[in-house]
Amino acid sequence: MTAMKTRTGCWVGAMLVGTALAGCGGGGATAGSGGASAGIGGGTGDHGGAGPGAGGVTGSGGVVATGGAGGSAGNTGPGGATGTTVTFWQDVAPIYNQKCVACHQAGGLGPFALDNYVDAAANAADELLQTSLDHMPPYFMVHDGSCGDFQAAAALTAGEKATIAAWVNGGRAEGTPVALTLPPMPALTGAVDVATPTFAPVPQGGALAENDEYRCFVLDPPNKTDAFLTGYDVSPGEPSIIHHVLAFVVDPQAQGSGGMTNGAIMKSLDDASPDRLGWPCFGGAGDGLNVASVPVTWAPGQGVVTYPDGMGAPIHANDKLVVQVHYNLIDPASVGKTDTTTIHMHFEPTVSRQLAFLLPDPFLDSLGNPTPDTLPAGEDDAKYTWTKTGKQIGLGGVTSADLVAVMPHMHGRGLRQTMTLDGTTCASHLEGWDFHWQKFYFYGTRPKISQNTQFQVTCEYDTAADTMPVSPGWGTGNEMCLNVLMIALPPSN
Repeated sequence: MTAMKTRTGCWVGAMLVGTALAGCGGGGATAGSGGASAGIGGGTGDHGGAGPGAGGVTGSGGVVATGGAGGSAGNTGPGGATGTTVTFWQDVAPIYNQKCVACHQAGGLGPFALDNYVDAAANAADELLQTSLDHMPPYFMVHDGSCGDFQAAAALTAGEKATIAAWVNGGRAEGTPVALTLPPMPALTGAVDVATPTFAPVPQGGALAENDEYRCFVLDPPNKTDAFLTGYDVSPGEPSIIHHVLAFVVDPQAQGSGGMTNGAIMKSLDDASPDRLGWPCFGGAGDGLNVASVPVTWAPGQGVVTYPDGMGAPIHANDKLVVQVHYNLIDPASVGKTDTTTIHMHFEPTVSRQLAFLLPDPFLDSLGNPTPDTLPAGEDDAKYTWTKTGKQIGLGGVTSADLVAVMPHMHGRGLRQTMTLDGTTCASHLEGWDFHWQKFYFYGTRPKISQNTQFQVTCEYDTAADTMPVSPGWGTGNEMCLNVLMIALPPSN
C-alpha cells in the first residue's frame, strides 16, 4: 500500500546562509533567514564499508592503466573485460585503485584493504554483493541523466561491475602482480581546526528525542581575518554516539530576538545550565539567535567536503561558531561516553561567488502546527511530499542563483527521496537511502533557481514495522524529510 500526504502551507524551518562580506572580495546577493533551521537526526551504528574512491591510477614497474589498456592475454582490461580469464591484477585492481582504494587501504575508512590480491580474494563475495547492489562505492544519487546531471566519477560503471562479477565468479585468478601507486586517503590540506569541549551527553527523553541530546557549544573561528570557508572535514571523537554536526556562524553584535544581541542571548543560554557545558539546541543554534550562515553540515559517511573552485562561505574574524552536535545514546553501552569533535576548516581570502545553504524540512516544521503531520503506520512505501517556493525557503530577493549540490536526509525508515523544480524538472532522485552514507552530491550542470522557483520534495519510508503513526522529530525514532541545498549566489559586480 502507498499513502500520499502533501502539504503546501507555510513553514518556519529553512535557513539561507551566506551573507555579503564587505571588503573580503566575495560580494554577491544577500538573502534573509527563513527562521530556525532544522537539525539533523538519524539512525544508530558506526561507519561501515567503503567510501567513494578518489584519484586516478598511475603506476611504476608494470604500470596498470585504467579504462581497459594492458589486460592479460585475451582480456580487454578493466571497465568491461572479456575473454576466458579475468584476473585481479590486470583487470580488477585498476578499478579498485581508482574507485575504492582511497578508503580500502591500511589506515583507511574501509574495513579491509583492496590494494592487494590476498585481501581482495578473501572478501570477494562481499565485494560482488556490495557492488552488484550499488552499495559500494556509496553513491546513491541516480546519475544516468534522467534526473539531474551529477558528477558521478566515484560510482562504478556497468562495465566495471561486470568485470568484478566475472572475476569473482570466474575463479578469482590473481594474474601477474604489478606495482600500483595508491591514491591518497581523503584529506583536507592546509586546514585549521576548532574542537568542541570534552562532553558527556545524557538522553533528554521525550517523544521527539527519546534517546538523544542536541547540544550547542560556542567557539571562536580559527580564521584571524575575514575570510571564506572553502572546505571542511569533521572528526568525531566518539563516532559511535555522533550522528550529525552543524556549525552556525553567528555575529555576536547582531540583534537577536527580544531586543537582545546575539552575544547576550548566547550568554543567557549558556548560563541557564551552569553545571554542564553549552546549551540544549533542538532545531537550530539556540532559541532567539539570529544566525548568519550554516556552512558546515556533517553526517556519517560525509568525508571531506571541498566547495567548487572560486566558491566559499564568508566568516568574519569577530564572528562566533555555534557548533551543534547530535548525540544518539540508544545503545546502553554509550552511557558515560565522552566526546570532543574536531572541525577542520580551509579558508581563502577571496572567492568569486558566495555560497549559501538552505535546510528546508516542512515535515519537521509541522511540529509547530496544532496537529503535526505524521506518516501512516504499516506501509511498505509511505510517502510525504512538501512544496515550497524559493522565497518561502529563504531565497527572498534572489532573482537568479545556481543549485550547486544537494544532501538528502531522513532517518532509519528512509527509502528514497526525489526533488522536482517548477513541477516538471526532475532535479534529484536518491535511491537506496542509507543513513550511514550521507554526502553532498554535486551537479555537473547546475540548475538555475530563484525566489520564484517551486521546490517539491517527496520522501518515501518503510513504516511496515510501525503500529502507530510516525511523528516528525529530532530523535532516531522519529523522521525527517530534509534536502540540504548548496547554492551559489550571483557574482558581485
